[in-house]
Amino acid sequence: MKYIYETVSKTIIGFLAIVSSIGLNSCVKDINLYEDPYANQNIVKENFFDFATVDALNLKLDYGIADNIIYYLYNADPMVLVDGSWELNQDIEPIYAGVTDIEGRAEEEISLPALLKTVWLLTDHVLVKTPIEIAVQGGSINYIKHSEASLSTRAMMGEIQYPDGYDVLGSWNADGVPDYLLAEKEDMPDAFLRRCNTLASSITFDTKNPLLDKFPELTATGTNDMVIVSATELVATYFKSSSSWENMVAYYTYQDGEELTLADINSIKKTILFPRYSNKAPAELLGNQVRLKYWNKETESYENTFPRGTRIGWLLLGMGWNKTSATVRYSNPSFNADGKQRSVLLSDPELDNCFFMAMEDNLDARFNDAQFAIMSSQPKSIEPTPVIPDQVDKGEVAYMAMGTLVFEDNWPFKGDYDMNDVVINFQSTIVKDGTSGLLTRTTTTYTPVNNGAIFTNGFGFQLDHVAKNQVKSLTVSSNGMIINESFEDGTDKPVVTLFDDIRGYLNRPITVVLEYYTTRGGVTAAMATPPYNPFVFSRSRGHEIHLAGYQPTSKMDESLRGTGEDIKQDDKGEPMYFISRDNMPFALYIAKSYFDFPDEEQDIRDKYPHFMDWVNSFGKEYTDWYLR
Repeated sequence: MKYIYETVSKTIIGFLAIVSSIGLNSCVKDINLYEDPYANQNIVKENFFDFATVDALNLKLDYGIADNIIYYLYNADPMVLVDGSWELNQDIEPIYAGVTDIEGRAEEEISLPALLKTVWLLTDHVLVKTPIEIAVQGGSINYIKHSEASLSTRAMMGEIQYPDGYDVLGSWNADGVPDYLLAEKEDMPDAFLRRCNTLASSITFDTKNPLLDKFPELTATGTNDMVIVSATELVATYFKSSSSWENMVAYYTYQDGEELTLADINSIKKTILFPRYSNKAPAELLGNQVRLKYWNKETESYENTFPRGTRIGWLLLGMGWNKTSATVRYSNPSFNADGKQRSVLLSDPELDNCFFMAMEDNLDARFNDAQFAIMSSQPKSIEPTPVIPDQVDKGEVAYMAMGTLVFEDNWPFKGDYDMNDVVINFQSTIVKDGTSGLLTRTTTTYTPVNNGAIFTNGFGFQLDHVAKNQVKSLTVSSNGMIINESFEDGTDKPVVTLFDDIRGYLNRPITVVLEYYTTRGGVTAAMATPPYNPFVFSRSRGHEIHLAGYQPTSKMDESLRGTGEDIKQDDKGEPMYFISRDNMPFALYIAKSYFDFPDEEQDIRDKYPHFMDWVNSFGKEYTDWYLR
């Protein structure tokens, strides 16, 4: 109807202009009563806004760890405190996810909502502090682990406190950083680190299944202490903790055949290994190492070598950091007040000198409160323990995208800019391979929520940067019924049409599943992130309307471009797409939010007063205009 009004109004104006000129011709010469306000307009492409509510950002990560590390970005702190343990908030979805290369590095261009000023970077790796709050600055998100403060520059300070009855290997500063960390770290085999990390990830993020329920074979049948069968030295590597309790880790030794009681523990030499073990501990502790010392009762001194026949018992001093008392959990279940197992000591299935220790400080039984590696200097020097369970590979990593698409269907003529002729909400799950980081599939549900037009409007999208032979399969369905399983015929690029007439699909979700080959060059998130290149086709298939700056499909009626208010190219001949002469769009993508679109004939500039402030600043100011 608006198209008709536009045409009729221009016809009337033209007619009146002719009549007026005839009537006045005898007394007034050369008067033009209708003048195109843009007739002498200089069209410079750079002077026109792109109306993007997302920013292209450079993401650069360097964890300094030789491993494929899965990472997630959130727009809010994703961790929540539950019963003394930090858990992933299941009500918050990541806004991006990826995988580093084998060197622990990632650098890529990503698109995130422009209103974001801060993101939270999360990973499940045992040697990475998480989450990390990072400011979005200068179009970049950067994290370099090895740029953190050096341990060597941290001065030891203050008086140290620890529970009564314990000995120490040295001192530590106010943050709990020991002065007895190894200056030159022992190499940890990559395969062992990966197995530790996989199990630790399972322990940390599987909040519903206690460890021993998940792996009953890890249930201790004895003391769960370490038994030395051949003289060796031992080094422990600090892994991250999920505990909000400020704990300490300690150990004691006794001899094979020696039967200890809990009363004996009170008088035995107990040595603090790690003075501070919690989620709040300094990030630079992760990956650093401490050499365990054997207390020789005969010489009353510490030695590097643990002799054959030595047994090592472990203690987790709950809330013991910087205190003179603590709630103690023992590796020997019989010493615990409730008789429950509070630790697991696991062997690497392939390396007989590598072990993983996980300890529980409270009630959730996930054993993620203190986790560390133990390596012996001599092979086959420690009695075998249950092995680290076989884990599935890294599998897949997923994150969510959502938003609203709004269209003015009067293009190429200026409409009323109520941006409600076609309104479609969408939500998508984007899934990547957990090793390569390539896309494996996207599952996107589009729901038309408003039809404010007289015209018959269809809807579809184009994959601008993906070849048809890179797509393994396409499925379009609604209400459990398959609508389509193939791309549109006769197009240069992959094009999916969801419907020809919105009226039959209003408030009816339509789901599109695209599966991609991870061979044939692979498809990255930058190549195919929903909502892709969305468009409506109004009145006919060739009458397409896209987001500003997006190219039409090969079925577009090119004769329409550059007519009415549309600009086809600038003064230099550079192509321009779907932007009006008065620098207004015919479609908008509202990122990460379902849009409260204007009422019929209510100009978007009236409903959202800061819309034009955003436009005039070229997206630098009022990036949250659609939330106000």
